[in-house]
Amino acid sequence: MSGARDVPNQLVSLGRSVSGVTLRQLFSQDPQRATAFSQVVSLGDTELLVDYSKQQITADAMSALVAFAGTCGLVEQRDAMVAGGVVNATEGRAATHMATRAVSDATATAALRAESQANDRKLADAAAAVPSSITHVVNIGIGGSDLGPALVCDALAAMRPMQREVRFASNIDPLDLDRALTGLQGKHTLFVVCSKSFGTSETLSNARRATEWLTAQGVQRVADHFIVVTAQPGRVAATGITAGWVLTMPESVGGRYSVSSSVAVAVALVFGLDALHEVRDGMRLIDEHFVQAPLDKNLPVVHGLIGWWNATVLGYASAAVIPYSRALHLLPAYLQQLMMESNGKSVDVNGAAVVRTSPVVWGGVGTNAQHAFFQLLHQGTQVVPCDFIGCSAALGSSQADHDVLVANMLAQSQALAFGVARDEVDGPATLQAHRATPGNRPSTTLLFSRLTPRAVGALIAFYEHVTFVQGVLWGVNSFDQWGVELGKQLATQIEQDMKGTPTKAHDASTDALLAQHRQWRITR
Repeated sequence: MSGARDVPNQLVSLGRSVSGVTLRQLFSQDPQRATAFSQVVSLGDTELLVDYSKQQITADAMSALVAFAGTCGLVEQRDAMVAGGVVNATEGRAATHMATRAVSDATATAALRAESQANDRKLADAAAAVPSSITHVVNIGIGGSDLGPALVCDALAAMRPMQREVRFASNIDPLDLDRALTGLQGKHTLFVVCSKSFGTSETLSNARRATEWLTAQGVQRVADHFIVVTAQPGRVAATGITAGWVLTMPESVGGRYSVSSSVAVAVALVFGLDALHEVRDGMRLIDEHFVQAPLDKNLPVVHGLIGWWNATVLGYASAAVIPYSRALHLLPAYLQQLMMESNGKSVDVNGAAVVRTSPVVWGGVGTNAQHAFFQLLHQGTQVVPCDFIGCSAALGSSQADHDVLVANMLAQSQALAFGVARDEVDGPATLQAHRATPGNRPSTTLLFSRLTPRAVGALIAFYEHVTFVQGVLWGVNSFDQWGVELGKQLATQIEQDMKGTPTKAHDASTDALLAQHRQWRITR
């Protein structure tokens, strides 16, 4: 993977040129722009249209970006990832998430597929062994062990009947598990405990509390109510947590890339194996497109290049993801981890400083978001590129209302792009400055014909590959997350200081806060 690099002078020059032209002008100059800067891909039971014509991009800039990707070694790094090469240099690991849904050498080697297939057989056996008396599944995990399964389960609830109810507990905050257990009966509840390392403190703490809850509920065979998912099965027994099934995931699959691994067992338990297979199939279709399509027609590559261009050349420091579907309302939170934990780095793969990497990723669901932060998007002093995501066929009971939803999505992308000048504003002259919107705010629209389990999987894989592409261009390792370690270490020490006489001096602020907490805390 390439190291830190300067932005090529050609791209800097193109960026200056684009900054001096409005989207209104770009569309006026090219009547075919919407067609030239959009693409449709078939995904089995649905189709996806990606329209990036409202981005501040030109054909010359796109050609230069594709060429730059070539000089960064994008194709070589992509192929190395497919082959199981070490692309996570700081940890000496491959990144084999594509193997967890692959069916051919196109996206994973036979050896990598064989490992995933063995894990899948055990997952299927475990799901089949769960009795019908289990009516509720509680998934305990954090990060990718929570956000991925939660996103998929929440989305599929709008598409498939639920065989069981599912709840999620991730936070060490006791309220999280307390609320997940409200109204449940131990004899009818199964816990799925997901931790790649099986050392995640929040997850193990919640798993132990779940064990205590089952015992208090009079459950005799507690192990029958636990399925564990981990890359370190040998560590399970030492934690004191007993499980009827221990499913494995590859060490080479990062947590935030793990939703197509055994981590998704909750999806199978709640919606059935067929639904999980459809999600994986959608991911595989995007994987195959990613490894086979030429770079200039490769949707994850193009989207990744434009996102890199927005952040690095045009200098936009944040990016918003706005799904116009209640079924995808957890997508922004999922992408926050995927993209910012992957590419929120300040050094390259060789340890050299880099100037700019991942933007801040945030968002919300439409149309709610229009009544929250869209004022800033339209008239604020910061330009925030947006991804709008929607579907044409209604999931709910009213196609008419769904059409209104889509109309709002299209209207927002139009308003952001083209705005309204002062002399175009109706009403009193004294309000013209207040009501005018500058426009020239870039966005991409992803429109599915239908939102299906395959579409959900395709969307996840799409952003996985976008993240990888941008990491290569920035020269960072998208598969490690060393920045989270210091906070974990300090928390362990502070936790010990809470329980007894503090043994280590911290900074003055932390010492004062710790002392006040020790005074106010209530021990139950």
